Amino acid sequence: MAKLSALTVAAQNPQKVLGEAYLKFELTPDTPAVVSMKSIQEVLALPAQRLSAMPKMPACILGLLNRRSHVLWAVDLARLLGVGRLDGRARQYDLILMRSDAQTIALAVHRVEGMIWLPPDEIQPPPSHAATQLIGYLRGCVLQEQQLFLALDTEAILQSSVLHQH
Repeated sequence: MAKLSALTVAAQNPQKVLGEAYLKFELTPDTPAVVSMKSIQEVLALPAQRLSAMPKMPACILGLLNRRSHVLWAVDLARLLGVGRLDGRARQYDLILMRSDAQTIALAVHRVEGMIWLPPDEIQPPPSHAATQLIGYLRGCVLQEQQLFLALDTEAILQSSVLHQH
């Protein structure tokens, strides 16, 4: 019986060899991050004027948007996580539509970069020097391309108390 090559095994079961698909993006210009593609519904660029600002909302809430007959909250993810904020003068936002069974939310990030595959063992525990408010939103971190990426926990983001107090 002939041995299976690694390429043949990868073609038959890519997830075992390659790991899980992640969306790679920048929270801020100097804060790279990844999030599992399992909860990503869509990624899009949206002109800033398409957001409807809402008064008396937490600072991380950019406003509401209508997408495919659904009204969604748009959230500055960096601000929600306490690692910075988006440029308030931006002409457009890169949005990640993240979903769970109960809700979909639009997360505005500095820039979406694409998709990568990560084996589960590449995600390491969060660094000890990570900001306290950020720890609850992290699955860990990943070293890729000489950069340390934050691996975010989608459920923790979707369940954030800031997003459920209004």
